[in-house]
Amino acid sequence: MSKQTTKENLIHVGLGLIHTAGYMATGVNQILEAAKVPKGSFYHHFTTKDEFVLEVIKRYAAGEQERWERLLDGSNLSPLKKLRRYFKDLIATYGVRGGPIAGCLLGNMTLEVAGQNPEIRKFLGQAFDAWQSAIARTIREAVEKQELPKTVKPDDVAALLVNSWEGAQVRAKALQSDKPLELFFDNAFNVLLKN
Repeated sequence: MSKQTTKENLIHVGLGLIHTAGYMATGVNQILEAAKVPKGSFYHHFTTKDEFVLEVIKRYAAGEQERWERLLDGSNLSPLKKLRRYFKDLIATYGVRGGPIAGCLLGNMTLEVAGQNPEIRKFLGQAFDAWQSAIARTIREAVEKQELPKTVKPDDVAALLVNSWEGAQVRAKALQSDKPLELFFDNAFNVLLKN
């Protein structure tokens, strides 16, 4: 296995384990065992578990960015239809249908680690900001196309959607039910963004 392949394998395996079990419950030895690599390989690529976790978060954030670029930026649908499709995709991905709800890794890591690690906290903040900006662009487009009133503040509405989605994810994880996600969707599109 080449160095690049080993590092990629560790990040891939670590992302799955940390997303499912959490930061505290996932030890380096578990990651090594699941990735089938020796301990020296881990420390060849990462000096600490936190450095590794930062790479895992970056990988997750990049995957979510690919999702919003594909569903929000790369479509000829109307802005609100793009946004509806985007959140439907999130529900399908993170809801019960895919197995036990693990929640959003960004939200999970914020709750579990951000208070203790400023570098991870900073990156999580940047990832949330980028996500919020993507949603705000779509809302701004909806205002420009007169799907929403000119009084709508795209940045504020995007922040509300991201914050509400994250709260719904926490509740869905606690209940192991899609109900909080569906309630979020219903209120987001039939109340807040109703045109």
